[in-house]
Amino acid sequence: MIGHKRRIIFIKRALQARLLLGYFFFVISGGVFFIILMGFFTTKSMTISYSANDLEMVQTPLALLKQSIASEWPYLLLGCLIMVIAAIRVTHRVAGPLYRFEQTLDNMLSGDLGDSISLRSKDEGKELASKINSFNKELSGTLNKVRSESGAIKELLIQARIIAEQFPKEEGLELQSILWSIDEKNKKIAIAGERYIERADN
Repeated sequence: MIGHKRRIIFIKRALQARLLLGYFFFVISGGVFFIILMGFFTTKSMTISYSANDLEMVQTPLALLKQSIASEWPYLLLGCLIMVIAAIRVTHRVAGPLYRFEQTLDNMLSGDLGDSISLRSKDEGKELASKINSFNKELSGTLNKVRSESGAIKELLIQARIIAEQFPKEEGLELQSILWSIDEKNKKIAIAGERYIERADN
């Protein structure tokens, strides 16, 4: 599978938005849980803080929270930004292949078996893409074989009709009727496969 640069960042917007929100709430929930846990273990302790030439004694959980908000918010903002960028990259490796799978399956439903899935080297789902490509190739070959065999049956029917003409009238008419039925069935088989065969050949 040839790697290529995908230019569109949000390929499946709804899916990527859900994943981004999930990652965001997961990280935020983890941070809040950690703060609560630290607060629980330090509820019985006090902290002395020095600010603006004043000494202040407060409970440790409250001091930690104030310190985090007052002096470390740029780092928190930078961390959130890095998390969002990383989440976009991760979701892109999932959403991109899903989009290609849907495109290829839509083409298959419309009769085009010549499409193949090409993913980037770091995308997820390369094994599934390889199996879909193999299925398309094998099915296309099978349908081409059906067309070839249908053509051979048509030639045999022409020969059989010539031979049937040499039979006595009553037997010949009965044989011609059977041959006509076989020919009609063969035409239906050819028509059913032609929808896929023609596009697979293009």
